[in-house]
Amino acid sequence: MTLSLFSGWVDAHKDQIIAETQAVLRIPSVNEPESIGPGAPFGKPCADALEHTLALCASLGMRTENFGGYAGHAEFGPEDAPEMVAMLGHLDVVPLGSGWTREPWGAEIDGDWVYARGASDDKGPTFAALFGAKAVLDSGLPLTRKIRLIFGCDEESGWECMRHYFDVAKQAKPDLAFTPDAGFPLYYAEKGSFTLTATRPIGDSLVAVFSSGLRPNMVPDEAEVVLIGSADRLGYIAKTLKRKQTFKVTDEGDKALRIWAKGKASHGASPQKGINAAKKLAEALFDLFAEPWLSELVERCATDGSGIGIAGKDEITGPLTCNVGIVSVLDGTLSMTFNVRYPATWDDSVLTRAQASLTDTGWTIAELHHTPPLYVPQDAEPVKTLLKVYRGHTGDMTKPHTMGGRTYATTVSPNGVAFGAGMKGDPDVAHRPDEKFSIERLLFCANVYADALYQLANVSR
Repeated sequence: MTLSLFSGWVDAHKDQIIAETQAVLRIPSVNEPESIGPGAPFGKPCADALEHTLALCASLGMRTENFGGYAGHAEFGPEDAPEMVAMLGHLDVVPLGSGWTREPWGAEIDGDWVYARGASDDKGPTFAALFGAKAVLDSGLPLTRKIRLIFGCDEESGWECMRHYFDVAKQAKPDLAFTPDAGFPLYYAEKGSFTLTATRPIGDSLVAVFSSGLRPNMVPDEAEVVLIGSADRLGYIAKTLKRKQTFKVTDEGDKALRIWAKGKASHGASPQKGINAAKKLAEALFDLFAEPWLSELVERCATDGSGIGIAGKDEITGPLTCNVGIVSVLDGTLSMTFNVRYPATWDDSVLTRAQASLTDTGWTIAELHHTPPLYVPQDAEPVKTLLKVYRGHTGDMTKPHTMGGRTYATTVSPNGVAFGAGMKGDPDVAHRPDEKFSIERLLFCANVYADALYQLANVSR
């Protein structure tokens, strides 16, 4: 293993790295529609996280710019350099969900772990890269390319941050880049992704309200329904479900009944690892009163995409996955939001097939967002340099991976890949209660990312 040029700097500044990471973790940067305003397109908490981060970068001697609260960047190195190296990280986080035993915005340290929403996804790794960049800046070593740190604020929702940054603000795409939002050694291929919301009327129903899910890319761990009907019918339903411990039943008056179901949260890229509470509740309701739309809801929730006619796989990234992240019924209309990750070698005809599966059976497409897949050959940059850096630090010769998740690397394809920060054996904590990040890993990543940025800034192409 090689000794990093920057290990001494990281060791000397470890208290600052830890403290500043805790500080940004204490900002509750969940997308908050109710506080959207000028300079805060995703709500004030996300804008606060961006402003905080850019102010820190400025205090560390970097040039900074805020692009209307959508995204921002900090950079250093030769301003007139014809090429640029970038790190892309996100400062927004998913909602808390239930089941926390730690203060989710406390950034509490217990042993080697710092606990907070966003600790691992993606504030901890992003701040490791930020301080890795600072190590390069303080070294005074010459750079052929300038180094830019790009911070987005809508990665966990609609990715409007990157669309604004590149398409509206017309910022140049980097020549070489990585995002610290996955795992080591790196991911050279990512599935394509689309989020589709569709609606249809359900007709006469006992269901007045159905509500489940917080984000398209989270398996919903709770679902709730309000039923309205005769006292006798609701009494039978309540009596039946009260025998099952995974449902909570509350009388809401003579002709209303509220039912709550518990599932298991998981990242939307691996819906098969979770238990979709909306599906679970719909299955139970269909067994009690066989309204056809409930059965269809269950079928549409198939995690392999067969529910919308697009199941399949390729040899590079494996099978397609489909997460139904949000389900609602209001005013007699059912709405379902599908988050699909499709194989990297497929083309966008998969979108057409998914839409046809729904529209041919009476659904209306309300919204659709698409991100194409990513594929960077393993003998191309930045894969070659990043693998060399990682292997030099660890001696680990593990081959690079592919994944069903999607990262900011797709926005700079084919010039970027996902590089860290997870490793084999890490607990699966992203999007889950008591999310945490290792302090030892934070400092290790700062060291690795410093080397990576420096090497990419000088590698010949």
